[in-house]
Amino acid sequence: SDMVAPMSSPLNDGANLAPIGPETMLVRAQDVLVRLTNEDEVGIDIDGERHLAPRVALHILDAFSVPRSVNEVLASVPSSGPEHTVELATCIEDLADRGILIDPDSRGEEATRGWVRPNVHLSMLDDRARTKGFCDALRLTVKPEDVVVDIGTGTGILATCAAKAGARQVYAVESSGIAEVAARMFEANQVAERVMLVRRRSTSATLPELASVLVTETIGNDPLDEQLLEIVADAKHRLLAPGARIIPSAIQIYAVAVDIPRTLLEKHVFTKRKLEAYEAAYEMDFSVLADHQLSSTEPIMVDSRDVATWPLGPPMLLAEIDFSKDFETWIATRAQVTVSRDTQYLGILLAFRAKLADGIVLSTLPDDFDPTSHWAHALFPAFDHPVLAKGDTVDVEYSYDRGTTMVRVFRE
Repeated sequence: SDMVAPMSSPLNDGANLAPIGPETMLVRAQDVLVRLTNEDEVGIDIDGERHLAPRVALHILDAFSVPRSVNEVLASVPSSGPEHTVELATCIEDLADRGILIDPDSRGEEATRGWVRPNVHLSMLDDRARTKGFCDALRLTVKPEDVVVDIGTGTGILATCAAKAGARQVYAVESSGIAEVAARMFEANQVAERVMLVRRRSTSATLPELASVLVTETIGNDPLDEQLLEIVADAKHRLLAPGARIIPSAIQIYAVAVDIPRTLLEKHVFTKRKLEAYEAAYEMDFSVLADHQLSSTEPIMVDSRDVATWPLGPPMLLAEIDFSKDFETWIATRAQVTVSRDTQYLGILLAFRAKLADGIVLSTLPDDFDPTSHWAHALFPAFDHPVLAKGDTVDVEYSYDRGTTMVRVFRE
């Protein structure tokens, strides 16, 4: 085919991509979630990791919905010429490298990546406030005849805890490869007869019966980016009996205005000082890079232990969701902040407080988060209004919709 002739691309370069060639058979991995953005990219989520790819990835993922060779797909995807074919080939290579396109013979085998990696679960189990808080909430909530659904069971600790708390039946929902570990966890703790492993995403899962208790720890560093709202709303609609109890029962989202340390900022942002230093070092004009910044939907993740001295005032409540009531799965709101001191570089941190049960609250607010917390903070630099004087006031606009958070700062 003329369309596949220019294969002097990465796919034919053995030095760059030895395992993949024109006749390599690939197929799209299971449980891939694609997000469209306002840029010339798409977000691809798999096993808890988010990747960015050019929009041509949409055609490629569709073409590899069934096992096909690389050449077959390159011939089937519309191409505007040799350069576009090279782009397609490079994108296929990248998707394969990230485990989004896989060997058809290994589909169904569980790779040790994303939510499967031990370090992910080590960090959560080491977070004693988080894990003990959820277990204590289950012990307070679960009654002997309860049916519990644990969405995102991971290693199975919360499903095991629900069974040990006396639940008649537990459904442990997990789509990633860590499900294999959870199954062994249930056996090791003698609860396997009362815990059924459901190896699907919760939004496509069905249960033999409606549950009376839902537990889910799908709270992200950007609190809602693991789609907690959508998960709970879908479960209430399809998987839960009327009046079911939910852990967490409510979550509050806060904004904290902070002064970002220059050393941190310059690892992620082209500051004026950085550009001047580049100009002196390389004798070139770098001023155009001043406009090349993170978008209002791209936070910097910062360690919660580093931010204690950054706040410029008390937290601002942005949203409060009570899961026992009807709620929207999108948020759009504004809050106002007055800074307590001069600011070198204004930023907005997102934090949360989640009520697990009466008297049990998890928090990532700088003043009361637990030092063992595995959560980081999502930090949004205020590019339009970075420098403020003590007493200055700005408005913070916060929105969330379908896994994407936006934070912007306005000054009247």
